[in-house]
Amino acid sequence: MYNVVGFLSRPHGLTVLSSIISSSNYNLLAVYTHKLNPKSQDSSRSVRNDYHLFEEICTSKNIPIISVDSKNSNFKNFPECDIIVEVSWRYLIPDTITKKAKIISFGIHRGKLPEYAGAEPIKQALVKNEKEIILSAHNLNAGIDAGEVLATISHKVNYNSKLSLDDNIQKIRDEITPKFSELLFITFSKFS
Repeated sequence: MYNVVGFLSRPHGLTVLSSIISSSNYNLLAVYTHKLNPKSQDSSRSVRNDYHLFEEICTSKNIPIISVDSKNSNFKNFPECDIIVEVSWRYLIPDTITKKAKIISFGIHRGKLPEYAGAEPIKQALVKNEKEIILSAHNLNAGIDAGEVLATISHKVNYNSKLSLDDNIQKIRDEITPKFSELLFITFSKFS
């Protein structure tokens, strides 16, 4: 049994949360998530639409859930663990935290790295007429989406010319969400 801490947000983070909980090989010690919307999307910073789902799942399984809505948050009492996994995290996770994982600290990014690091990787790929979206599991280090790529999985782009770019992006996001769990376990199998 491997002890895991998750830095998880948004629907693909929720998928990863559910997958870890469903596995008998991994014990989720704590979940760090964002309770509030980012300032860039919501100046009033209201509660995220999906936050209650994270809260319900964690509460039902007695998993501590910690809300982090500032890049200056202090990670007091961070648990010793074997693995840290990050999905859709807004802030750089300090090395003092990532180094607490005895085996590996990794993130899953919905873009090919290093080509599509940072925000809106699907949009970047579509603008460049890519034929597939590559999800990348990467080592967490001092840079955003800058760590060594550990594993990848691809998804064929089925662009619908009748939809707007934004609608195509959302359609692809929805299509690839289940692939996060697949890439999670591919990466887990390499290190545990």
